[in-house]
Amino acid sequence: MPNKKILDAFPAAINATKELTQKQKDVLITSIRLFAEQGYANTSTHQIAVAAHQSEGTMFKHFKSKANILRIALEPIIKQIIPDVLTELQRETLKQPMTNLHDFLDFFVRNRMAFADENQDAIKVFLSELLYNADLRQEFLAGAPASFVDTFKVVIHDFQRRGLVVDWPFAIIFRHIMSILGGYVMDRYILFPERDWDDEEQAHYLVAELEKVLAP
Repeated sequence: MPNKKILDAFPAAINATKELTQKQKDVLITSIRLFAEQGYANTSTHQIAVAAHQSEGTMFKHFKSKANILRIALEPIIKQIIPDVLTELQRETLKQPMTNLHDFLDFFVRNRMAFADENQDAIKVFLSELLYNADLRQEFLAGAPASFVDTFKVVIHDFQRRGLVVDWPFAIIFRHIMSILGGYVMDRYILFPERDWDDEEQAHYLVAELEKVLAP
């Protein structure tokens, strides 16, 4: 199943929000497109207003600041789009034959690498904000469906029962996997995107790194 593109789903999520006027929706949809194309720091409120066919004064009356535009734009992504993405990943995970740790890690790493590649525009817009804004980060974590985490937990506990995964608390294992993948995404799409990346090689090393730590 192709990975869901976050920014492709964004206009529909915004347009379905009844609390916003059409002008507010136009600003949010336009601003996210510009943030993805130019970067958040390189996009001015004047550019957003012109592209959304509004005056800067009207836009400021509704949103107060560029930072507030981004904060409001993140809400449907955190509360609606990300949970849909995780539900999709849950379905894909349950389809896999979970016979050993290596095959599970290989599937999960490659699946998330493909998702990151498909959504690198969204990553560039939102990742730094989530990293440095504690309130948004907590909201993001709370938006993760419990069913996805429970599916992950069932797989890990089953591997532990069969002696295929180190006998650590689930929270430690989950955090380790997510931190390794998060570090790769940060390097690949935020810090050093200009490097000559070999994603097949990266997948090999990520799986090997995780397997070395998590194998009993």
